[in-house]
Amino acid sequence: MRRAVNTRAGIGALVVIGLAFCGVGYLGLVAPNALFGPVGIEWDRLSNTSMNELTAMYGGMHAALGLFFLIAAFVPAIRLGALCAAAAFLIGLVTGRVVSLVRDGIPGPMPLALVVVELMGVLITLGALLKRHAPAVATSASTSTSTPPL
Repeated sequence: MRRAVNTRAGIGALVVIGLAFCGVGYLGLVAPNALFGPVGIEWDRLSNTSMNELTAMYGGMHAALGLFFLIAAFVPAIRLGALCAAAAFLIGLVTGRVVSLVRDGIPGPMPLALVVVELMGVLITLGALLKRHAPAVATSASTSTSTPPL
């Protein structure tokens, strides 16, 4: 029997990641100084083209993905795809940060904190996906008095 991704781990991962992405998206759309200031980007000194690109990427894209992940947490038919998408996106973010670390040197404290948070997101999404593929524990009527799993 094929197991759906309906575990608490999958739902929890998508809710947490969805809320985080919605938060980034909100800041990217309505409060870009709050989002970019801590990493040294002075919003008012950017060109309109730069503002447009950052608003699209950090505002629109993150908000849309966040909403998708939140919806997927409660729609079993798309949960597996959303977990895979979240894992891929977060792996991409971590990879980009590692490449920059090697190429550009050690960044300030905010990007270092973000790589830790993004790596935690990778671990929870991959954990939820691996839990989905873990073999089911066989139960029998003779062990019905045993303690239920946590």
